[in-house]
Amino acid sequence: MNPCVFLIFSLLLLNAETTTSNQLGGGDENGVIMRKCSDKERHALLDFKARLQDPDETLSTWRAEEEDYCKWRGVKCNNQTHHVTGLDVEGLGLVGEISNSLLNLSSLNHLDLSYNSFNGTISTFIGTMTRLRHLDLGWNQFNGIIPRTIGSMTRLRYLDLRFNHFNGMIPRSIGSLTELRVENLDWLSHLSHLESLEMDGISLAKQNYWVDVILSLPKLSSLSLTGCELSQVMYPYSSSFLNSSSSIKTLFLGNNNLNSSMYGWLFPLTSNKLRILDLSDNMLDGIPKYLGNLCSLQILSFDNNSLVVNFPDFLNNLSSGCTSLTLQKLLVGHNRFIGTLSNEILTFKNLATLDMRSCNLGPHFPRWIQTLKNLTFLDIVNNGISGTIPLGFWDMWPSQLTHLNLSSNNISGKVPDLSSNFGNNSRIDLSSNRFYGPITNISSTVALLNLSRNKFSGGISFICQFVDGFLQFLDLSHNVLSGQLPDCLWRLKELKILNLEDNNLSGRLPTSFGSLIKLESLDLYKNNFSGELPLSLKSCTSLNSLNLEANKFSGNVPVWIGENLSRLYVLTLRSNSFFGTIPLQLCQLTNLQILDLSMNNLHGTIPSCLDNLTRMAQAVFLRASSFCLLAQIFVPIGYSFLATFAELDDGQSLPSFLKSTQPILARGSQKIR
Repeated sequence: MNPCVFLIFSLLLLNAETTTSNQLGGGDENGVIMRKCSDKERHALLDFKARLQDPDETLSTWRAEEEDYCKWRGVKCNNQTHHVTGLDVEGLGLVGEISNSLLNLSSLNHLDLSYNSFNGTISTFIGTMTRLRHLDLGWNQFNGIIPRTIGSMTRLRYLDLRFNHFNGMIPRSIGSLTELRVENLDWLSHLSHLESLEMDGISLAKQNYWVDVILSLPKLSSLSLTGCELSQVMYPYSSSFLNSSSSIKTLFLGNNNLNSSMYGWLFPLTSNKLRILDLSDNMLDGIPKYLGNLCSLQILSFDNNSLVVNFPDFLNNLSSGCTSLTLQKLLVGHNRFIGTLSNEILTFKNLATLDMRSCNLGPHFPRWIQTLKNLTFLDIVNNGISGTIPLGFWDMWPSQLTHLNLSSNNISGKVPDLSSNFGNNSRIDLSSNRFYGPITNISSTVALLNLSRNKFSGGISFICQFVDGFLQFLDLSHNVLSGQLPDCLWRLKELKILNLEDNNLSGRLPTSFGSLIKLESLDLYKNNFSGELPLSLKSCTSLNSLNLEANKFSGNVPVWIGENLSRLYVLTLRSNSFFGTIPLQLCQLTNLQILDLSMNNLHGTIPSCLDNLTRMAQAVFLRASSFCLLAQIFVPIGYSFLATFAELDDGQSLPSFLKSTQPILARGSQKIR
């Protein structure tokens, strides 16, 4: 084997910062700059005052002849820069509208106009004051709608708009204010017509008696408090509200680190109106019996709770009343269930969705699943299930299932005819098991089919059965499939992902590849495909990843790859029998991040136009195996830069971004093979 030269060096990104400080009494230039800045902000403040009525002359210190505006009432400045950082005129009896001159206070981060008589609408210019962290407009006479631009103030940590005359809808853009810290929820109790409230991601850790406020909203039907730190609230409710009635139909309380003590305050929030309850991503060790008596509950999400849960007790409490008759979706994936499954599961006659990922249901396949006649969604991924599947299982839900995921278990046996169980746009994932034998009939309505990492054998002519154009994802990788690709790919016009990696497929690629105009990823790694790449492949202009490594393809590297497949960010032709020179047209692949042409019979020089592939200087993927030739250049800025070359001609010219490495490369220079 000819030697390879490996170059490893670091690119250090040095950030040089030049800081200047403008000091009063400094040099002439600094003095001029400071004076201009002061004039601009002084005029902004004076214009703000000029538009207001000040009957009590509370702003009497705001005078044009007073140069040091930092001494004016309510004005706060940065001690070093002298820029205005805060304006607080709370309760000064001011009357009028807000002047847009405040925009000239470019360092303003605190604005408090509360307890005055400011009026008119809030202009959209407020959204451009993006440095603000504190905005208090409460207790004034503002009217109109809250402008959507308020969502641009992403640094806000405090926002108070209460006790004004706003109308219309609360803009959705407020949801972008992820830095907000809620001081209190009293303002909510005045919104008697509020029907939906979403405060996801806003900390309510200091909101004692927040449950009382929610129960005071008679028309509230949807409440979402996901990720609100509710577990840190010391007193979530008062006893006076225990007998209150809730109108909530959908309740989302996920990701709050709640433990089972929360069921005390949850009780008054639940009623027979509740349809959806989300308790996922918490620290719950079970559920109370009253959840079994919610006669309208259709969906219960209990995913990802970190404590051990006794499954028989869980089902017993949930089936204690009318909930077992109405529940349609039970989502309990990724929990630490213990105990054997009890017969209570049979009481859920309408269960359409069963998500029990990573729930340790094994070692045997759970036969009780076949009693759930209404299933459309079944997910039992990673449950330690081994052995075979009862034959009757495959015929239980004719034309009904839309989602079947049995992946990451240890299930064995042959898969029978799958042409009748599935509805339109359905998804089948049997990957990472021990299924074997030929793949026969698959429903033509399937949109996703993943049979990877099994022991399926035989040909893949079954793909010609997909006649209705539903299939978008097909993964048959890591099996022992053989034979040629059938020339019927025109039937798969919706296909986006095709992965046939690590099989024994052979022969030439069919010309019908040209029909896959929506194909985004094609992976044929480690097969026995041969011949030249079909010209029709250039029609697959949506491709962003093309991996043909470890096959027997031959011929020149096609110029149409660079001319037509402009979206490619991965191109791997390694370990084939391509010959000739590297086509200049590859330099047109401006999105390319990974290029591997190694282990072929290429010769000639490395095109200098590879300088233009700037995206390659941002890639962060590093292949662990050894590699030769140009082909892999990965430059994460601030990380290690690994460039590999082999067998370079003496004196060969290099792209400019590699010129600094020439002295090292020369020691291993050879002819490119």
